[in-house]
Amino acid sequence: MNFLTEHGISSYGELESKLNAVSARRDTAHAEIKRIESRSAELAIVMKHAGTYRQLKPLYDRYRKSNDKEKFLRGHESEIILFEAAARELKRLGAVPLPTTESMKTELANLSAEKERLLAEYKTARTEAQKYETVKQNVDALLAVPMEQEQQRRHELE
Repeated sequence: MNFLTEHGISSYGELESKLNAVSARRDTAHAEIKRIESRSAELAIVMKHAGTYRQLKPLYDRYRKSNDKEKFLRGHESEIILFEAAARELKRLGAVPLPTTESMKTELANLSAEKERLLAEYKTARTEAQKYETVKQNVDALLAVPMEQEQQRRHELE
């Protein structure tokens, strides 16, 4: 009862409404955290491929300008394959034109800060939802006892 009065809850409907609101806040924060984690993972892959691309671009340019491409390819086949694979992946990920390393690091830092803020919000909402759920279960149990007693009386009278 104390929890209910402290939170200004005077009816079962209000309790359900507050529980639903807190649960929705928790679920929204959780979904945003998942979205940020997904974008961070994608960004890490782009950064990896961009590093490979930038490192091997001069070699690939020399290969393209080379008069004897076969000979150059035999000498640098693994690097050329890595470069072409990185270029393909960057194109597939939509990282064309190639973003700067600084912009990707900045975005990653912003995502990390946003994730930390959302984690704090999620933990708070989760704790609140657990409290409201416990109170709701207790209220349900208290309301169920008189109903059970009434059913027993009716059964005994029959």
